[in-house]
Parts: sequence; C-alpha cells; structure tokens
Amino acid sequence: MKAFVIALAALCLSSSLIAAPVGNTAAPQLIEEGFFMNPEIWVDFRIGYEGDFVGDARLKQYGVGSGRVDNFQQYTNAASVTLNILDRLDLYGIFGSSRVCADWRIQVDGAIERIEMETLYHYLWALGGRGILFEWGKTALGCGGRYSYCNYPTAWLTVDAIPYGVNGTYTRWRQWQVDLDISYRIDLFTPYLGLKYSSTHARLGKFPVAISSSGSTRDSFETKTPVGLFIGCSLSTGKYFMLNIEGRLIDEDAVTISGDLRF
Repeated sequence: MKAFVIALAALCLSSSLIAAPVGNTAAPQLIEEGFFMNPEIWVDFRIGYEGDFVGDARLKQYGVGSGRVDNFQQYTNAASVTLNILDRLDLYGIFGSSRVCADWRIQVDGAIERIEMETLYHYLWALGGRGILFEWGKTALGCGGRYSYCNYPTAWLTVDAIPYGVNGTYTRWRQWQVDLDISYRIDLFTPYLGLKYSSTHARLGKFPVAISSSGSTRDSFETKTPVGLFIGCSLSTGKYFMLNIEGRLIDEDAVTISGDLRF
C-alpha cells in the first residue's frame, strides 16, 4: 500500500513537469471533526489554500486566428471557502491571484512569426461544487463542476523577440468543467481517479500589432482536447485538517496542491 501511495504522489508531481482543479470526491466527509462546530450539525465550514500550476493548457487558436497554441501556462494561488452539507455535498468559492504565460505562431504574408506574452498577476475567482453519489464500504463515487474567470492585464508582448506596447490590452480567460470520479479510503490516505470534460476560452484584444494570421490585433484560444484524466490523493486523520495533491493529464498538464481546515 505504501508503494502505491508513493507512486501516486510521484505521478502527480511529475505532471507539473510536462483545466481547473477537481478535488477528491470523498472530500465532503474526510474531515469528520472540526475545531469548534459539533460534528452532529448538518452543516459546517472549511477554509483553505489552493495552489494550481498548469504547465500547458493545450489550447488552439480559433475565430480570427488559426493553428495551435505552442504553450499556455497558468499559475494561481488562492484561498478557498467551503460550505459542507450533511458530509455529502461541498459548495465552494475560490478567490486568488493568477497569471498566464503563452506563446503561439501566426503566418503573415507567407512568413511565420512567433508571439510571446505574459500577463500581470490579477484577481481570479471560481465557484463550484462536488457531491458523493454512492458509497460502498470505503469506496465513494461522486461528481462535481466548476466555473472560473479572470481578466488579465498584459505585462509584455513580443513578436519575433521585438517588444510592443501593451497599454489597454487584455486577456479574458474563462473555464467550466464537469467531472466524475471514484475514491477509496485506506487509513490516512484516500486516493482518487476520474474523468472530466472541460471548456476553456481565452480572448486577447486591443494589441498594437497583429497577433493572429488574419492580421487582426485580436485572437481567441479554446480547448484543444476537452476530455481529460485526473488522479490524486488526500491525507487526513479525520480531524481538523486535510491535505490534497492532484495531477491532470491529456487535456492539460497540471498539478494542484491544496489544504482545508474545518471549523
């Protein structure tokens, strides 16, 4: 069992070297006792931290643009607030700071140009929920969903390594997803595995130079592969605190580290 948990953690960590976090379907019942509230009460609250690090979101250009996006990285540090109902359903909000680094290629008059961009850190918010549908012994089957949004101001932009002004430019990013996963509780550890369907859109605009093959100063990115795999593991004694690590593959290469305190 220890070998399995070590292998699982290694896989999650390695994915950062190669969509939004999902979380453990069993999370609503992993922390059975909080600091203040009686565990017999049918609602409780948790606060926590979520660090999400996307190595490549695997997007493509569409609309006024065409072709692939070579790389789309996203780094987010956020606080989470969760309302738990009957140890079966979590409703949560995510509020934090995020930035994006991206590069893509366009074709202008038969020549290939490489565009690189980085945004400033900006406020990101997300709303979501997860619930347990079915339990059998230590196994839990559940589902969830989440919507995230951020409007990034641009820090800098280059075309073939030549810098251009970025005043008034923007990158509006949004993502929604739904997921289905299964978990199994083994002592302190609760590993989980699942599939998710996600849709990501990023709209870039008001740049002083063409950033798409159509010659437009606008471009749009969207999900290249909507179906992805996620795998993770939670650690909790059942009292006060829970730690979680998660890796996401296929539709994006990402890793998330999060933790919750129950009151």
